[in-house]
Amino acid sequence: MSINKSSKEKKVVIIGGGPTGLFAAYNLLEKGFTVELYDQMTAVGKKFLVAGHGGLNLTHSESLPTFTSRYGKDAKRFKPWLEGFSPKDLREWCKKLGVETFIGTSGRVFPQKFKAGEMLLLWLKKLKENPNFQLFTKHRLKQIETNKKKLGKGNDLPKATLIFESENQKVSVSIFEKQTAVLFALGGGSWSKTGSDGLWIEALQNLGLLVAPFKSMNSGFECNWSTHFEKKAQFKPLKNISLSFQKQTSRGELMVTPYGIEGGALYPLSGFLRDEIEKNQKTNSEMGTKVYLDLYPDLDKEELIERLNKPRGKNSLSNHLRKKVKLGSLAFSLLKEVTSKDILKDNERLAETLKHLPLKLLKIRPLEESISTSGGLTFNNLDDSLMVSSLPGFFAAGEMLDWEAPTGGYLLQGCFSTAYHASDSILSYFSS
Repeated sequence: MSINKSSKEKKVVIIGGGPTGLFAAYNLLEKGFTVELYDQMTAVGKKFLVAGHGGLNLTHSESLPTFTSRYGKDAKRFKPWLEGFSPKDLREWCKKLGVETFIGTSGRVFPQKFKAGEMLLLWLKKLKENPNFQLFTKHRLKQIETNKKKLGKGNDLPKATLIFESENQKVSVSIFEKQTAVLFALGGGSWSKTGSDGLWIEALQNLGLLVAPFKSMNSGFECNWSTHFEKKAQFKPLKNISLSFQKQTSRGELMVTPYGIEGGALYPLSGFLRDEIEKNQKTNSEMGTKVYLDLYPDLDKEELIERLNKPRGKNSLSNHLRKKVKLGSLAFSLLKEVTSKDILKDNERLAETLKHLPLKLLKIRPLEESISTSGGLTFNNLDDSLMVSSLPGFFAAGEMLDWEAPTGGYLLQGCFSTAYHASDSILSYFSS
């Protein structure tokens, strides 16, 4: 079965129907291109839908310099892409789509009334209304064949052929010089049930492209809880806390689980913690690493001591802490789990511990549970336009690239901004 075998139109083939691929399709259709979008799942945007279950955090309202810094080692690389399509631009695009947004108390940006599914339906409706758009679901990329023969004038040989598997059939899509561009938007390696499974790696490695191994990011970590505490740690939250690791501090909510901890306060630190644990394993150092939990980020140690020193009367220690410093039962159980009885008897040491509670993390949770991944197609395969240097006309964007960012709108914004940059680059490619 062959599709558009010798098409002379200027066409873009997009592989991957997540936010990156869908947004690139929207931009390219607006520029007048014919767009074919291929996805291996029965429907597009499945990870987008899962990400929106707890509220669809599209981006963040903080200043662009601060926003850019969230991309860590790749902040300098992301700077022009975020300037080219900024969080403000994303909100304007949502408005154009018919989705009004608002800024929450944390500075995060959400749709005002639409859920992820409703927004996706609007998005797809816009795409499908364009006669130059075709969507092919249940098409898994299996192979990319490149033509080694030199193309001469009038030669109809394609420079490459994309081989998809669709319902036990092979589907060939021909890519012609300066007539067809390809955008890889294949996603990362987490949440495989949504199609983000990283199974594209082999096809790209066969082209000689370097792909860094996927690693968990924005993920939970395991602790060695006692059997007694494990029964209490049934996915219950510790709210308004902060976590610190080395010089990094993150504030928010922490979820205590039977295996350890997860949650918004942990995720910004997860890459640093993962790397530190890996380093310790390689150097045969002590297993795991420590983070420090501040249960009272808005109170200083002296204020806590003053409250703890108030008469206890006949109250148990747990009741005294609940009444004087509003310490919940889960936090008290955690305090007992990781500290000695001597500390609980000394208010000054107790106050210090409440502000600096040590938690030992043993390892990060598996890829399948992670919100996102580090690793992927490395940037040294690409030029500044996000085109594959060894394969002119082939571009890549989104989470399949080797970058990482915390939750809070930075992941989606990174996908939108790289898709926008790749779309502009494709226009330049055809114009050159």
